Amino acid sequence: MVKIDFPVFLLQIITFLIAMPVIWILFIKSLANTLKKRDEYIRESLDKIEKDKQEIEAIKGDYEKKVANIQEQAKDVINKAVAEGEKIKTGLIEEARNEGIKLINEAKIEIENEKKKAIEELKDTIVDISIMAAEKAIKTKINKKNQVDIVSKQIKEIEDIKL
Repeated sequence: MVKIDFPVFLLQIITFLIAMPVIWILFIKSLANTLKKRDEYIRESLDKIEKDKQEIEAIKGDYEKKVANIQEQAKDVINKAVAEGEKIKTGLIEEARNEGIKLINEAKIEIENEKKKAIEELKDTIVDISIMAAEKAIKTKINKKNQVDIVSKQIKEIEDIKL
């Protein structure tokens, strides 16, 4: 069996009671302080992370709003450009139509002038032919048969000129 020596036991208890506060002051208290500081550091880090996360979310929200705004502005610019293009297209078509009408009218006027000129030339030619026929009629002895032939020839010549 184990034998307990009372004086040694008492000495061990006294040593323990003296050593315990010293150990507490030197080691455990500083260890507790270190753990407390570490705990505060971790809490501060977590708080900072949470704060940074909230700031990032706010920045992300602002960024998304700005992107949406920029996209809306881009759509507006594109729509304005398309509208302006349509306006220019319509203007060019109208201008081309007006130019075409103008050219057609000028061509009609020119055709009318040429027609009048041709009619005048035809009248002059008819007068010349009539004068020549009259001269031939005077030069030759006119009888009824010759007269019918001359008139027929003149009518035929006039018809040929008209064609």
